[in-house]
Amino acid sequence: MEAPPPALVEWQMWYQPIHGYAAPIVCIFGVVANILNIVVLTRKNMLSPTNVILTGLAISDGLTMAAYFPYAIMMYHVYQTSPAPLSFARFVLFYAIFSVIVHSISIWLTVSLALFRYIFIQCPRQGTKLCSIDRAKITVVIVSIVTSIVCIPNAVTYGLYQTTYSDTNQTSWHLDVKQTTETEIILKKFNFWIQAILVKLVPCFLLTILSILLVKTMKDAERRRKKLISKPMKGSDDPRRPSKTNRTTRMLLAVVILFLVTEIPQGILNLLSGIVDGYFHRVYQPLGDLMDILALINNGINFILYCTMSKQFRDTFIKIFLKDIVMDKRGNYMSTQATRDTDL
Repeated sequence: MEAPPPALVEWQMWYQPIHGYAAPIVCIFGVVANILNIVVLTRKNMLSPTNVILTGLAISDGLTMAAYFPYAIMMYHVYQTSPAPLSFARFVLFYAIFSVIVHSISIWLTVSLALFRYIFIQCPRQGTKLCSIDRAKITVVIVSIVTSIVCIPNAVTYGLYQTTYSDTNQTSWHLDVKQTTETEIILKKFNFWIQAILVKLVPCFLLTILSILLVKTMKDAERRRKKLISKPMKGSDDPRRPSKTNRTTRMLLAVVILFLVTEIPQGILNLLSGIVDGYFHRVYQPLGDLMDILALINNGINFILYCTMSKQFRDTFIKIFLKDIVMDKRGNYMSTQATRDTDL
């Protein structure tokens, strides 16, 4: 087996100790941030189809990071230099199956989010019916069930194996892909193409197309709006300012684009690992920790996006968690907008 390039080996040796501390910290922040997302997005004044899907996304992202935290602690600290017992190998088996399922759910919920938003702004009159709250809930359930079924081949591909070291007479357990029989080899290849196509390439392609369409539709809507309102009327919004629909779309575009930035490189590396012999060990494995930390950051950054780009989310968060601190001059709690909005 060809060895990885020296530059990648040097990178792996330098970054791995950093990752062992950075990943748990990011996971703690991400779990807390996603819990806050769920609490805020499920308030009555925040109820909307978009926020239903964002709540599902927060749950799946939070579960991904919650599972990675003990994995990082044990992998990079407890058993980094000592033989791994069977209990740890079983946990790694659980993590390998569970993390793929919840992360895949996050991927397809992001696609659903972009699709809902495109329909809503492309067909504003029918969008309320086509993208209702009930349909958003059904979408979250269907995505979760179908994705779990699609990931079944991944769950049955792995096996636990032990290695005995003759010099110390110690036994270490590890996880590996089953490939001792012809059936297992066929299942391995089938699972690879399922993961590469349905979990990586297709959603990334759809998100790229939907992002382009969202930008185009958003610009067209804003152009029409400015033509209809040549001068701001008293009591109306300034046409030079982006509408609330566009502000919400821009925030969701930021969510989608950050997702693509982390998923496209990983998808390309996964594809090359399956079609180029030795690519996984030579390239993907040394970059594995980097791919993991980018994915973890993406899973936890949505809270910051919501706070910086959505006034309603900010106000609701303040009302729930900081109402004893932030008060107006009259001594009243800061409230959300008087009018009920349909989105973030």
